[in-house]
Amino acid sequence: MQNKPDSSQLAKKILGEFVDMLHCAMLPFIIMCIFSSTIVLFADMDDITVQVLAVVVGDVLIVGSYVIFGKQNGATAYNTYYLNESKRALGNTEQKVVFRTGEYSLWKGFVIPVISCVPFMLFLFIEMCLPNAFCQVMLRYAFGWAYYPAVMTGLHQSFALVFIAAPVAAHAAGYFAGMKSEEKKQALLAEEEQNKRGKKRKK
Repeated sequence: MQNKPDSSQLAKKILGEFVDMLHCAMLPFIIMCIFSSTIVLFADMDDITVQVLAVVVGDVLIVGSYVIFGKQNGATAYNTYYLNESKRALGNTEQKVVFRTGEYSLWKGFVIPVISCVPFMLFLFIEMCLPNAFCQVMLRYAFGWAYYPAVMTGLHQSFALVFIAAPVAAHAAGYFAGMKSEEKKQALLAEEEQNKRGKKRKK
């Protein structure tokens, strides 16, 4: 029976998981900003057709990229779990192995994209409390994927928070799909390895 981790170990475990999820959230965040500062940027034009097209295309691309990153993160997390299970069976006491850092867990599929949206939420919160030009620029050109849909439809800018649901759901779905894909891959590899051992024994 394993002893429960003390407060210092728990703090290390939480910090390790946070750093790992922060690392997973970096690329989605960068892609989000790139699409917002290029494609979604056209939503600032006067032509309503261009505005709608820019927001729709930009948001579709962002959602698609979050699915891709989610699959990658899910597959990597499950692979880490699979390898660490083998290490634990051999009595490995590495901190990451013992604390299960970076291993698959469905809740991470939701938390990782939320982390990538934290800068947007901070700028929006500051802008609502203390309107300023800098936050306006950031919301339009770095986070227009969520800001423009709310503003263009005449809603209060706070409704932009609702659009976070799209990348979060996309990443979570991809995260689960990535895990399932890696799970099948590992099962096939294990089956092939078992078949090879069976053939050797027959010889």
